[in-house]
Amino acid sequence: MKNLGTILAATFLAVVLLLYMCTFQVRFTEVAIKKTWGHPDPNAIVEPGLEFKWPRPIQSVVVYDKRIRLLPDRTEETRTVDGKNLLLKTFTLWKIEDPSKFHTNFPGGVEDGEKKLRTTVITHKHAVTGRHEFSDFVTTDPAKRKLREIEEQIRTAVARDALAEYGIEVVDFGIEKMGLPQSVTTAIFESMKSHEEAKAQRYIAEGNARANDILANAAATRDRIRAEVRRKVEEIRTEAERIVSDYYKEFEEFPQLRIFLDKLTTVVEALRGRTTLIMDTTESPWDVFDPQARERVPELDGIQNAGTQQP
Repeated sequence: MKNLGTILAATFLAVVLLLYMCTFQVRFTEVAIKKTWGHPDPNAIVEPGLEFKWPRPIQSVVVYDKRIRLLPDRTEETRTVDGKNLLLKTFTLWKIEDPSKFHTNFPGGVEDGEKKLRTTVITHKHAVTGRHEFSDFVTTDPAKRKLREIEEQIRTAVARDALAEYGIEVVDFGIEKMGLPQSVTTAIFESMKSHEEAKAQRYIAEGNARANDILANAAATRDRIRAEVRRKVEEIRTEAERIVSDYYKEFEEFPQLRIFLDKLTTVVEALRGRTTLIMDTTESPWDVFDPQARERVPELDGIQNAGTQQP
């Protein structure tokens, strides 16, 4: 019985050891490559689960993390097509798209792949920057800034080479930091300042010219309106003088009546407010309140007689 237990235990351990040597697990964040006698299988295992293999040295397994990785770039000085220097720092998001090709190029592991990818990024960064002017990176006019276009050009070039040669997919790429060397910062900004000051003076001159045109047009319009108003006033004054002249012609036939009516107008104007007057009715124009004075106006008698004769 003791020998039977030992045999069973040994058999169980042998089975466990055999399963350990002939199986491996692929997690959902991983991809795996089987290598038979050191030669990688062109078809990688991308689905998670338990897999079988021949024990070493017949077959071995290489496992890679298929999640997205961040590759930061170091800040480097690069030159534009017009001879200006820039300091650029980029970032690259990447993942292993073709595990077999990646393993063939970098059997030493992911670190070797990152070094090669960084070299590719630096190469294309210098190449693309060298095709653009400094104003495409730094300008006061947002419409002329081409940072997004430059990023896309670098990303496209890096993604093409990385996928074709190394089996790496570039998920995203961007410029993280941009600066100017201390030696050229002052000169560049002084040049930009002079350029913007000249532009400002041009805008001021154009604004003054437009303001003068507006003022001249306003003055011309004002003078034209005033001339029209004066003409209308003269027409009204002429018409009024004609009408008054006609009235005066009629009043010349009754001079005492005209004087009496002028006195009434004066009295009405004097008594327009709440006024208390102490007056002498023998003095003009207050003599209009004196019945005897009214009787001395023959025209009034004629008007009263005309009124009494009406049926």
